[in-house]
Amino acid sequence: MLGSIAAALVGIWFYNTAARSGRPAVSWAVSGVVVYFLAALLWTLAVTPGVKDAASHSQSGALIFIVRYAYIGFGVLVAVLLNGWLNKPSDSQ
Repeated sequence: MLGSIAAALVGIWFYNTAARSGRPAVSWAVSGVVVYFLAALLWTLAVTPGVKDAASHSQSGALIFIVRYAYIGFGVLVAVLLNGWLNKPSDSQ
């Protein structure tokens, strides 16, 4: 649920920032959502299994929180970095 809300917010944010660089708004929003989901999937496949194993042995609240929600933060972080890097104002000369 929270991951879907974060994806929608990333899409809205990318849509609103598309005009700065002259990109089509809808395709830029879709690109943002795809980047978010790919980063979240990468986190889920690469990092979560190891943390989940550690969390099941220690019952640490922080590790359980990381297992459940860290993919959202990683997906948003990658989307923010990508938008900042690729969405530079276009030079209209």
